[in-house]
Amino acid sequence: MAAGTTGTAQIDDIQKKVIGAVRFTLQETVTPIGDGFQRVDASDGEDDTYNSPKYGTVTAYGLTEGVDMSQAQQVTDSNVAIAASEVGVQIVPTRKMLRTTGTDKTLRDLGEIMGNAVIVKEETDFATLIDGFSNVVGADGSSAAIGQLRAGVAQIRANSEPQTDVSGIRAVIHPYTWHDLGAEGRPLGDAAYPGAATVGTYESDTAPAMAVVDGIPTYLSTNLVTSSTNVRNGVYHQNSGLIYMFEAEHLDPEYDASGRWTEMNLVVDYGYGELNDGFGREWDADITAPTS
Repeated sequence: MAAGTTGTAQIDDIQKKVIGAVRFTLQETVTPIGDGFQRVDASDGEDDTYNSPKYGTVTAYGLTEGVDMSQAQQVTDSNVAIAASEVGVQIVPTRKMLRTTGTDKTLRDLGEIMGNAVIVKEETDFATLIDGFSNVVGADGSSAAIGQLRAGVAQIRANSEPQTDVSGIRAVIHPYTWHDLGAEGRPLGDAAYPGAATVGTYESDTAPAMAVVDGIPTYLSTNLVTSSTNVRNGVYHQNSGLIYMFEAEHLDPEYDASGRWTEMNLVVDYGYGELNDGFGREWDADITAPTS
């Protein structure tokens, strides 16, 4: 630049800022993991612990004519208690900041960010139920295979309490597992694949990607439990676990006049637990990033 030239570096204070539309940092905010389990919503006045009692069984014996039955058996029960606890997120925008950015839109954006954080927290919590299943298909360090999905479904249907309701079974898998299954020559999303009407499509902005794989709805999630380069996918029936929603998400904004800020508190109160270990299978697989 020639000496004495006046350019943008010299006149920088009077330049107008050009600001595009604000963007959100992306999070996995769909809920395929939690949607696959039973859910019970509490009513006002109910306890924050949900009890799920269950009867045991008795055994039938052959009888001999004229001989008194003498195999009286007691009927017992067992209980699974699921206690709810609070989860929350807080943001405290100042009055001056809101005045600068535009109050209404900024508050809506902040509320959406807080809601997304709660969704991610819930899904990562519920993913621990999958990680807690005692029985495993697949293996760490190995690519996932469709046969492992079939094995998981077969084991669920044939365990000590046979689960014949196939419609209640789903799989939730990592995107790299999705890639491995497609690499077997039956790509998820191919028009010739069973259930092609819903394969690999998004029904709305918040709907998870879903393919029907051998009759089993199979969903994508990045909120599953991972260990190093391995993942805990899941194949499970809705009766394998239960989510007790003691209090749904609620936002409590409170303005502090002396502090000149708005305290935004979003709180949800829920619990979760395993109901029947035989109705779920942890599906282990390697999730090294694919390159082809």
